[in-house]
Amino acid sequence: MRIFKYPAMALLLTAGAAAVGGDEPGPYPIAPPPAELGGIGVELGTKGSNIVVMSIVPDSPAAAQKGIHVGDWIMAVAQDNEPAVQIQSGNLKQAQSLIRGPRGTTVRLTIVPLGEDDPQPRVVSLLRGELKLPWGDGVLLTKGTRAPDIEMAVLANGTSERLSHYAGKIVVLEFWASWCGPCQKAMADLQSYSGEHPDWKDKVVIIAASIDTNGDAATQHLKAKGWNQTHNVWVRNDAIKAYHVDGIPTAYVIDQQGKIVASGPHPWDIPEIVNHEVQTRQRNEAK
Repeated sequence: MRIFKYPAMALLLTAGAAAVGGDEPGPYPIAPPPAELGGIGVELGTKGSNIVVMSIVPDSPAAAQKGIHVGDWIMAVAQDNEPAVQIQSGNLKQAQSLIRGPRGTTVRLTIVPLGEDDPQPRVVSLLRGELKLPWGDGVLLTKGTRAPDIEMAVLANGTSERLSHYAGKIVVLEFWASWCGPCQKAMADLQSYSGEHPDWKDKVVIIAASIDTNGDAATQHLKAKGWNQTHNVWVRNDAIKAYHVDGIPTAYVIDQQGKIVASGPHPWDIPEIVNHEVQTRQRNEAK
């Protein structure tokens, strides 16, 4: 298995959970919730019907407590001394809403630890804290702005490239993640564009930029879905900041001069925008 040598990125830090699958309307927020809310610093996912800890944020309440680990299964959540609420099968939204809460309050997780011969449920208490997030401010780059030249890791081979490598082409740049429900429809749409628009060949590159915790998570998801009609890359936090992304899926269209043509949360009519750029390019080349 390839190891992508970039800093890991934990998602939805203050919320303490991440959405997976489903058809929820987008974009799914990756920015922090209101300032009065706090979290514990874990990324959650699903394995079968279980809610499991996918990663733990360094310097977070979960990391400091040391009683919860990656792979642990969360069975129930309680607020302070209130009775525990059982997590319904595979219900990430329920887990998310229960883990969120005012900073400085206590949340108690009933977990089943991973890797023990005879795992028994135990309760871990954590104090919700304020966590710093690396996301953008949500003020997306506007038409005519020079597109930032970000570094990207190519998922097919793990090599590094820069967006400027595609200078002279029209670029569709979509930020997504394997755990993001609304991203699934957006990514499926992207797979169809090249087949539906053969005149884009050699003129347009469609870049699907994963913001997953690591490149391997994105690669496995892409393989399972059969999504191979896009140029699939993985990006770090600095790329998310450069494009001011605070929710996914979010897409940009960049013209052949490297300037922003359009931006916004998916869905929007990307093909219409790209077709206009392709036709403009064809007219210019015919002169």
